[in-house]
Amino acid sequence: MQIAIYPDADTLSREAAGYVMRLAQEAIVTHGRFTLALAGGSTPKKLYSLLASEPYRD
Repeated sequence: MQIAIYPDADTLSREAAGYVMRLAQEAIVTHGRFTLALAGGSTPKKLYSLLASEPYRD
């Protein structure tokens, strides 16, 4: 396990979006698909906004 500390929520959200995209790309190449379960609430709101925007959504 690796623990990362980021200076603010925006940086954390960008890094998390990049991480999700890397996992998605690896899963699609390896297994032909990617499945992601998302939590509700307002905590991950910035991450979800990023994932719905360019360049992450494609």
